[in-house]
Amino acid sequence: METAVAKIFIEDTIANSYFRLARVNLITGEYIFVKGGRRVTDPDIYTYMKKTAMNVNFSYGRAKEYERFFDPEYVRKRVFYGEKRITFSYRENLHSNWVTFAVIVPEGCCEENPWVAFGWREADIDTILMVDSLSALYSIYHKILRINITNDTFRVIKYNDAAEEAVCGRAESITEWWRLFGENGFVHTDDLDEYRSFTDIERLREYFASNDARLSCRYRRKSGDEYRWAQMDIVKGTEYSNDDQVLLLYVKDIHDEQLKEMDRRRQLLDQYSRDALTFLYNRHKFREDMEQAQRENNERFTCLYVDVNGLHELNNSLGHKKGDDMLCTVADTLRRHFYGERVYRIGGDEFVMLSKQLSKESVERAMEKVRSELMEDNYAVSAGVESSSGDVSVYRTVGAAELAMRADKERYYKNNDTGAKKRTMNEELEKMLAHKQDEESFIAAISARFAGVYLVDLEKDEPRHIYIPSYFARFLENTDYCYSAAMRMYLEQYVDKAYQERFNEVLDYGRLKKMLKNKKETEFIYTKVDNTSMKLRIMKISDTSENCFDTMWMFTYE
Repeated sequence: METAVAKIFIEDTIANSYFRLARVNLITGEYIFVKGGRRVTDPDIYTYMKKTAMNVNFSYGRAKEYERFFDPEYVRKRVFYGEKRITFSYRENLHSNWVTFAVIVPEGCCEENPWVAFGWREADIDTILMVDSLSALYSIYHKILRINITNDTFRVIKYNDAAEEAVCGRAESITEWWRLFGENGFVHTDDLDEYRSFTDIERLREYFASNDARLSCRYRRKSGDEYRWAQMDIVKGTEYSNDDQVLLLYVKDIHDEQLKEMDRRRQLLDQYSRDALTFLYNRHKFREDMEQAQRENNERFTCLYVDVNGLHELNNSLGHKKGDDMLCTVADTLRRHFYGERVYRIGGDEFVMLSKQLSKESVERAMEKVRSELMEDNYAVSAGVESSSGDVSVYRTVGAAELAMRADKERYYKNNDTGAKKRTMNEELEKMLAHKQDEESFIAAISARFAGVYLVDLEKDEPRHIYIPSYFARFLENTDYCYSAAMRMYLEQYVDKAYQERFNEVLDYGRLKKMLKNKKETEFIYTKVDNTSMKLRIMKISDTSENCFDTMWMFTYE
């Protein structure tokens, strides 16, 4: 039977502290009560504990935690890993006293000498206070583990997921638990990479060696037949040292609050992405979606580019309130006819619709209905439509749609030139153009002096067309809307060779950026092959940034 040392330890040292005490063999489960017990009738101590707990109404839902002591492997693992005292305090019901159950391990206990004591005693006040505190945690967290990342071990403090325990509960280390948890579908596939990074034990060792703050990770955890949002927190334990990195791991369900938070974020993001006047998507959202569409490389992509005619005159004659009403009417009409598609207000009077579903023909038919409805309110718009396959840049497609809109606008003003006769050319016109404040007035008035005006993004080498002659439009089409390539075609056919080197200097965008770094513009005069004298002014637009280097190229007759 047990050794004399174990017998003396049990009977002489601890017997008086417990109202029930048994000597227990962890390997066989054999037990003998030395105090407060009954005659042995159950085959092993674990069966005895299970039977006596069946009729107990554990408070605070702590029955599952006590049931872990019915598992001989669980108890043996903790004892043979070196724990000298294992305790669990509970209240059998709301009106009973607190009880502390303990597994007491004598010196020399091992697999060859597996005798320990199981004891039950009244809990002291410190234990009661501690359990009350734990109960508050238990109501929040469904899993609490004590982990040691120095020796890669763990101990369960609270656990209530039978499916996870069936798969992971036999793990010999915390890294094995985490691996099994991820590999067996308990973590949503979209969250696996973040979860695995968070539970990397080497990362945790490095982090907690120099930080006291807790680490948190949110992921979708399988619960029954659904995935619910959960949060895992890892904090330093009171026993933590750099040589013995003891941590506490908590997991709680945050599904409802996470959904509310995600909804709030979506609302804020949506507000940030909306135009304040029309509540269409704004220019910022337009740029984001353009980049996304380019990355996705869709097989078909259709762009509608719309510009409102007469907004400037309406603002000047009837006030900006009437101008706002006009823009809102256009926005509402576009929203109604392109329901389900992305419609943007990207400038003062410019609108764009992007679609992955609609063909060019269907957009053109819908746009005719838009024009008809707007005419009933005495409003007019210019529009261009372009569609392309995935092997063509999205930016080129939008540029082509804009070019088509500019041609439509030019036709509109040729047929409605009353307003053009009232406008006059002056230096203020160029200033207004440079700040993109009055493109419409500019288009109607520039043909007498300007040979071409382009807004060019030097990063993408793509033009936005303010005024473009038909021959240069053909150059752009032949070069897939690459501005520098189209400009070199212009040099070969129209510019005197003596001036081509100067042109090539500004077509070197790296050199041009340096020129414009310290001054807003550069200009030079050149001669065409027909002896026409021309001036080219290149201006840096005021709203340039590191990711966007917009310039304006203005060709004028001298």
